[in-house]
Amino acid sequence: VKTQTDAASFSIKEMMKQTAAFAGVGLGANALKEFASSVVSVRKEIQGFETSFNVLLGSREKAAAMFGELKEFAVTTPLMLKDLAGGAQTMLGFNIEAEKVVPTLKAIGDISMGDSQKFQSLTLAFSQMSATGKLMGQDLLQMINAGFNPLAEISRKTGKSISALKDEMSAGAISAQMVADAFMSAITSDMKRLQSCFATFLSSPFAAASK
Repeated sequence: VKTQTDAASFSIKEMMKQTAAFAGVGLGANALKEFASSVVSVRKEIQGFETSFNVLLGSREKAAAMFGELKEFAVTTPLMLKDLAGGAQTMLGFNIEAEKVVPTLKAIGDISMGDSQKFQSLTLAFSQMSATGKLMGQDLLQMINAGFNPLAEISRKTGKSISALKDEMSAGAISAQMVADAFMSAITSDMKRLQSCFATFLSSPFAAASK
C-alpha cells in the first residue's frame, strides 16, 4: 500500500512539474485538462520502470533503493523522472556498476543543465564508452555535440594539450575511468567557480550598498 501511495504522490509531483513547464507556452484549459488526465499513465510508467529495475538489478531491494534515489533527484532537477529512469536503464543495460549509476546521472544532469535531449545523448555516449572501456572518436563527438568535451576537462586537470590527448585517444589510452573522472571533476570545478563568483559579489561595493 505504501508503495502505491508513494507512486501516486510522486506521479502528482511529476505532473505538476510538467504542467509548470508547459504553462509558459499558453496551453488552453482543454489541453491542461487532457494533460492532467495522464496522471494514470505516469503511474503506469513508474511501475514499469520499477519492474525493469527489478530485472536489471536482480533484486527488489536494490531496485527500490535506486528508484528512490532517482525520485529524490527528480524533485531537484528540471529533468523528468522518465529521463532519469531511462538513463539508469541505459547504463545498467551497458553493465555499468549499479553503485555508479545515480552519481553519474547526477553529474550528467548537471552538465546538461536539465536539457532532456542533451542528457539522453550524454548518457548514451557515456554508456557506450564504458562498455568499450575507452574513449573513441564517435563517443567523443556525441559528447561534444551534447555540450561537453571530456578532453577539455582532462586537459585542464593534466596540462596536456587537446591535440596530445586526441593522439592518446587514437592510441586507446584515454580510459573510460579517465572520462568518468572528467565528468565528476567538471561539476566540482563549476561549483567552485560559482562559489568564487558569489564570494566576489559579496565583497563588491554593489553588495555592500544593497545591505
